[in-house]
Amino acid sequence: MFLRSARYAFSSFPSPLVSVQYLKQNLNKVKVLDCSWYLPQMNRNAEQEYKKSHIPGAIRFDIDANSLQETTLPHMLPKTEDFERSVSDMGISNSDQIVVYDGMNIFSSARVYWQFKYFGHKDIAVLDGGFPAWVRENCAVSDAPPLIREAKYKATPQPHMLRDLNFILKNIENQNKGKKGDQVLDARPAPRFNGEVPEPRPGLSSGHMPYSTSLPFSQLIDQKTGLMKTSEEIKEILNSLNVDTNKNIVCSCGSGVTASVIYLALQRIGLKNISLYDGSWSEYAAAKDVEIKKK
Repeated sequence: MFLRSARYAFSSFPSPLVSVQYLKQNLNKVKVLDCSWYLPQMNRNAEQEYKKSHIPGAIRFDIDANSLQETTLPHMLPKTEDFERSVSDMGISNSDQIVVYDGMNIFSSARVYWQFKYFGHKDIAVLDGGFPAWVRENCAVSDAPPLIREAKYKATPQPHMLRDLNFILKNIENQNKGKKGDQVLDARPAPRFNGEVPEPRPGLSSGHMPYSTSLPFSQLIDQKTGLMKTSEEIKEILNSLNVDTNKNIVCSCGSGVTASVIYLALQRIGLKNISLYDGSWSEYAAAKDVEIKKK
């Protein structure tokens, strides 16, 4: 069943993250997306969990379905026209305010946040603490399918937010020659970054790109509350890693998901000079004749 989409006349989100209390108070004014996605070794089924229990009115957003299908790389950005069609079918219009969440505090929702930002959506935020925080505060849940409203979405890609393999290779080449380059922050766990344990994807070497810096995404999440760390805590982490926030920063990880957590954290502290390497380690480590560092 389709209804016409309404425009809600209230201010844009004050932050890239919103609290459970904020969402609870504004639930009838925003579009909510359940963006849960899990690694195979987590032994969880995002689709089944959504059907069993989700935030009332939440629309399911499948990262794998909403990615480029003509590639062996995981979660790559879809074609613009495919994204427009899929989002329109979800009943989302350009004027909608969107809140995204997932079942692991802050994980795959950050990827969907970045993806919408890349395609030019203005008003989108991540639910801080995700579905676990919603449930912990005894908020209502539902197993009912959402009512989809008629919509027409028009994407406006933002190329400055995206980096590819050629950019990364040129960035490394420039720094090998003593020139300035963009800083690369890697969200994978430190043992993978250091080449001490295997990558979860068969055939890929572990290790890291030259000149990249390890920033495991879990360090940006308060492990007691599941909420993203405060702006001051994020700044302290970056300072301890000698990251220059006045220079360009590229976020990377294994497949472009947890790199988005770094992107979200950098947006929280107000940075604008940030981008994401979509192919991330899955693309880089599989490429021929690339330099891989360990420890």
